[in-house]
Amino acid sequence: AMDVEITTAEEEALKHDADVIEDEDDEDVEDLLDWMDNAKVTNTVLLLQQVMESPKAGPKATQIKERAVYELTRAFCAAKEYSRIVQFLEESSFFQIVTKAKCAKVVRQVLDIVVSLAPQELEMQREICEKIIAWCQREKRSFLRQRVEAKLASILFHQNLFADALALIDRLLSELKKLDDKQLLVETHLMESKIHFGLRNVPKAKAALTASRTAANAIYVAPNLQASIDTMSGTIHTEEGDYNTAHSYFLEAFEQLDQMNEQTQAVSCLKYMMLCRILDALTKTLKLSAKGAIGADKTSPLEVSSLITSRQAVKYAGRDLEAMTAIAKAATLRSLNDFEKVLTDYATELNNDLLIKHHLHILQEQLLESNLIRIIEPYSCVELQHVANLMELPLPTVEKKLSQMILDGKFQGILDQGKGQLVVYEEGEKDRAMEKGLEVLEHIDEVVTTLFERSKALRTLML
Repeated sequence: AMDVEITTAEEEALKHDADVIEDEDDEDVEDLLDWMDNAKVTNTVLLLQQVMESPKAGPKATQIKERAVYELTRAFCAAKEYSRIVQFLEESSFFQIVTKAKCAKVVRQVLDIVVSLAPQELEMQREICEKIIAWCQREKRSFLRQRVEAKLASILFHQNLFADALALIDRLLSELKKLDDKQLLVETHLMESKIHFGLRNVPKAKAALTASRTAANAIYVAPNLQASIDTMSGTIHTEEGDYNTAHSYFLEAFEQLDQMNEQTQAVSCLKYMMLCRILDALTKTLKLSAKGAIGADKTSPLEVSSLITSRQAVKYAGRDLEAMTAIAKAATLRSLNDFEKVLTDYATELNNDLLIKHHLHILQEQLLESNLIRIIEPYSCVELQHVANLMELPLPTVEKKLSQMILDGKFQGILDQGKGQLVVYEEGEKDRAMEKGLEVLEHIDEVVTTLFERSKALRTLML
């Protein structure tokens, strides 16, 4: 009897599943499919809105409506009617019917489409995000709100509104740590690192990147996100002067992006790799240092030729790589005029990137110091106008730079502005008696400090 009951229950369950499958197969969505097909030809927005307003809510109808949302977003972006995107997101009944997880997925995909089709319209992207966040707060959609806030922080970062972005990130991180949402924690800490780097706060940027990598170790990280983490790691190492390690991180990121055919990001990584090669070669062959590169070898070629002729470099050849090659040649010749000409000719390719712009500015200052010291090295007294003529620079620029170098201790001398001359002093021998005396005082200070701490400990024991 027991076997008969079990068999009957199983048969009923199988029959029920078959009925459900049959219902799904019988779902009539022909009219929705016709509207979607006709929308590709004419009356795109009108037909897509009819699809969205359809009362059908089966599995197939939901999939078709989801496609309609994406196509409608693309249509509004093509017509530059961005305000209507938020309007249909708020008014459409589709988002009230689907589950919260599906709603979050669709809204995030809509944001990604808007960002990809209108990458320069940052103010519009910001308004859309703020309106979606307000809607999420009204509907109490915390999961979606947190992800849109992370997107908004990214937009604020690209608008160079670092303070606003950092305030939003701090508030978001406090929520995420309570929920222990590892995936969003990785992305948010990475964005925090980028913001701190934009503020030139490298220690905090490094700490945020470490937190991002720690969270990433506990979950699966998509290749695109892993490439972003590697790129940021290379950026931090470049700031610290460890160019070989930075180059290896950029290479890992480039290989992942190259496999995914992410052309724009891959070109940026390739430029960073070339920048590391240039800076590393200048450190070794030109010996740029606090002494201003006295006696550097002008003829030593920079090791960028192997990178330029590689298969990947040929694939991504263009103005970006030409700009970095021109920078390498100008740095090899230690020619400020060539260097400034490259910065002018390739302004878009070189100045739009924060890392490259910052290091090229440092490189320009180092080349200027190097050339100035090379010119004044044979003289004990030289006219400033003569130095300016040799450098082919305005006199005020030369005066300002020489005064900075004197204050920084790059060489010993004074500026006689009355006579318009630079008086250079020879570096005298160090006073060893003074150095030894200072060392003795330091040791005495250490001894007194140690005795004071011991007496303090004895008093505590006696009490």
